[in-house]
Amino acid sequence: MTDTIVLTIDNLGEAAELEQGRWPAGAPRGQHPSVTQVLPRLLDLLDAIALRATFFVEAVNTRDYPAALLEIAARGHELGFHAWRHERWANLSDDDEQDVIDRSFAAYAQLGLDVRAFRPPGGGLNRHTTRRLRAAGVSWCSAKGERAGVDDAGMAHLPFRWDLVDATYLHRPFAGLRAERGLPARPLAPQQAVVRLTDELGAEPDPTAATLVLHPFLMAGDAAWSAYEGLLRELAGRAAAGAVRVLPGGLAAAGLLGRHAAPLPVVGSSIGSLDVQN
Repeated sequence: MTDTIVLTIDNLGEAAELEQGRWPAGAPRGQHPSVTQVLPRLLDLLDAIALRATFFVEAVNTRDYPAALLEIAARGHELGFHAWRHERWANLSDDDEQDVIDRSFAAYAQLGLDVRAFRPPGGGLNRHTTRRLRAAGVSWCSAKGERAGVDDAGMAHLPFRWDLVDATYLHRPFAGLRAERGLPARPLAPQQAVVRLTDELGAEPDPTAATLVLHPFLMAGDAAWSAYEGLLRELAGRAAAGAVRVLPGGLAAAGLLGRHAAPLPVVGSSIGSLDVQN
């Protein structure tokens, strides 16, 4: 169990749908409800309850939603790198990986955004990922894993578990993840998902931090929003009472780097054939 929760928000706009071929041909871009409807509501709520988060956003959003990215940063949240267009990271070749890193960080820089965090879509890393990202200025990474630490490239790791990802319970294509947990193939109701997430936060085995992963595209609709709002307000209340720290990953990573934690091996990882949107 841990007294620290790293609050992270994943995905923005239509990037993942474009990458996965699910965006309708000819449909206009730049009007995705996760940005136009959910994001303003989410930012206002986080302001109201005094929580800050890390938003992992695909770099293509520097073109489609530059104002949204600037607003996230202006509100005091941390921005993280989430590939260019949600490419499944572990499937990238060496050359493609470096190209995505170079294009993405050039695009962030054009907006004046300082991006020092990374989460790989799909959760997996490649052999040279962390060293390449360190060269790009990234100081911490949140891939799929079990234990926080610092690797031999000087990268802090705050891994996520699928049990603390809202999409595990709510995203229709994640039936396989639900089956692994003895759950029905169909998505859970939003409030049921929140109960599962809350239980998993209380059972987190890593003493350093529990990394919570939420997705704006799953927050649309009154029932979903009500459940997410309740979860975030509960976390804020616990934080205000001193029962837990809820913070963006950069702050937790700074603590790890400051303590010079024991190195972790730099290895690739895989989660099989699931087509994740995380």
